[in-house]
Formats: sequence, C-alpha cells, structure tokens
Amino acid sequence: MTKFLAVTLLILSITAFSQTQIKILDSENQKPIPYAKLILKDKDYYKNTEENGEASLENNEEISEIQSFGYENLKVEKYQQTYLLKPHFNDIETVEITKPKFQKSFSVGRVKKNSMGFSASTNSWVIVDLFKNEISDEKIYINRIKIPTEVYKTVKEATFNLVFYANENGKPSLKKLENMVISCKTGKNITEIDLSKNLISFPKEGLFIGFEWIINEQNKYNYTTTVVHIDGTKEKNIIQQGIAPTFKGYESIDSNILSNNHSKWHHIFNGKKVNNSNYSLSIQLELTN
Repeated sequence: MTKFLAVTLLILSITAFSQTQIKILDSENQKPIPYAKLILKDKDYYKNTEENGEASLENNEEISEIQSFGYENLKVEKYQQTYLLKPHFNDIETVEITKPKFQKSFSVGRVKKNSMGFSASTNSWVIVDLFKNEISDEKIYINRIKIPTEVYKTVKEATFNLVFYANENGKPSLKKLENMVISCKTGKNITEIDLSKNLISFPKEGLFIGFEWIINEQNKYNYTTTVVHIDGTKEKNIIQQGIAPTFKGYESIDSNILSNNHSKWHHIFNGKKVNNSNYSLSIQLELTN
C-alpha cells in the first residue's frame, strides 16, 4: 500500500509540473471571465476557462489569442499568469424601440429527436441552422427556445454557448449577434431558455442559431467504444474523451446546417444526403409579436 501511494503521488506531481495555471479577468472590474476561449498556437483545438476564469495549459500548449463575447479579442505575445480582457463597447445609433404586444404566439423549428446527433471532442466546432421568418411583416420576438440535450452521466451539469448570427444572403455573419451560456442537466432532457424578460428580435430575414461547445474540465467525460479502422479491423473497449452535451437533428426536406471549425463556414453535409435524408437542428423557437 505504501509503494502504491508513493507511485500515485509521483504521477500526480509529474502531472502538476507539466501544467501551468492561467486566469482571465475583466480589465474594468478584475472579475473572472468564465468560459473564455483560448486559441492555441499550431493546434487544431481550443480550450475554455472554467467558471472561475481559470484554465490549465500543458507544456506544449501556447496561447495565441483569447476571445470572449462582449470583449475585445486579445493577441497574446508573451506568457502571463493573468490576462486582462477589455469590454467591447459599440457606438449605438438612434434606434426606434417597439414595445412587444404579446398578443400572438408562433413557433418555428421542431423539438424532435432522431438518430442523427452532433457531439464534440477536444477538437470542436460551431454548428448553426437557418431559422426563417415566414410569419408576417410585424415586429416578431423570440420568447423561449427549446433544445433536446443529452449529458453523459459522469457530468453533473454541462454548459454550452447558444449562438446567434445574422442571415447575410444565406450565410451566417462573421460576428455573433448574441451569445448565451446555457446550463443543462445530466441525462436526456428538453433544455428550455426563457427570454421573456430579455426578448430577442427575430428579423424578416431570419437568424442562424446553433451551438458552440465549451471545452473545459467541467464538460469532459470518458466513454468506452469500439473503433473501426479503414481496413475493417475493430478494437473494442477503447476509452475516448467527449465533451458534453450532445445535440440532435431531425429529418427535413432540405438542410441549412453549417459548421465552422474556426476557419470558415461550410455546409456540413456538402449537399449530400445522409441515409437518403436531409437534416435540420432540433431546436424550437417560440415567438411573440
């Protein structure tokens, strides 16, 4: 038992020395910035800070840029233990504010589970779908959003970014319109986001809405699977790492799903059907006037 304990402590000490801790803070109030994105130099994956604004970096990981919605992007030139992000302030033009009437309710999209799923590993991506406004010429708002989510049993509560992009000639805008950090419980659930106190305008041209996974320790889980190689050979009971949650799609007439792996937007199905079907993201928008 003593020898086992000594070996365990040695492994833990080696792991600790192979990592460095950093913290991301708001430059105005010095508060931690949770879930900030760390773009890593010469890596095809990124990391996010934890809820306390901290993150661990391996010795072979070097930050090239730090991003967080509502803040200016920070180019990193040298290593620091603490980084400060400046809040991003936009010049606001005069805007005519229309008060919601809440007289009517509509819905766009569907909450329907299918075998088609979207999941992530440490090499993650952003997935969005186009939600069209085909209701009327009056002002419409998003009141509530419903999303089927699945969180692996070892994760107590998962978080993800619910992202909104403008529809610019059938493509998502370069910059996000809105980003919300959403929590979802363990298991299979319908995660609901109540926007009644902070309605989002739903324009005539519609919106691209979808998910960006948060890559941190909170959302990581290990699972066992069978790996099938190109030559047809199989390896059973292989432990792999995933990032919660998993999302669903459903069969539809056509597909407007696009993904972004941090370079550019592209159609996820490349115009090809999967199992002779097109797919849409399983998201339902509840709208009001």
